[in-house]
Amino acid sequence: MKVLDKKRILLIIAKLIQDLDLAKLYNKNSMGFKVIVQKLGYLVQKVGGIDFDLKFEWLSRGPYSRSLQNYYHVILHYISNYPNDFFLNEAENLALNRVKDFLNIIRVTLGKLDIEVIEAVASLIMLCTDVYPTPENPIDELLKRKRLSKEIALKIFEIVKMYGVCT
Repeated sequence: MKVLDKKRILLIIAKLIQDLDLAKLYNKNSMGFKVIVQKLGYLVQKVGGIDFDLKFEWLSRGPYSRSLQNYYHVILHYISNYPNDFFLNEAENLALNRVKDFLNIIRVTLGKLDIEVIEAVASLIMLCTDVYPTPENPIDELLKRKRLSKEIALKIFEIVKMYGVCT
């Protein structure tokens, strides 16, 4: 993975929030908005395959990047004033579309795409790829850490495996 400018991810996150119709769910000062930004940033790197050199750690709500927290206001600005003349390069467009397609499959499979689902998806991926030692059974570990039905966790895991993120 080629490391790209961290600020480029802000435009991709803003576009994802718009395209997935998530902007209407959360106001700019809500914890929900901050969680969505964090999880989408993580998914752009893990599912989209672009390294923005954002370091994520596990917190109570799953993947969290301290450096991404400093940009909430910029992302909000982009959501409301997305620059039409802004150009995403080919790699960024591919990453955006891969994450969008991935989350749309999640939405269709589960019948919803909200903060709890996005948090569960990002958390499961982090348990499979970025937690040491890697849990023997990431689904069981996810269920210990999150209030989630096993049925939903298994459906998410199947899609994550299909995308080659977890094995």
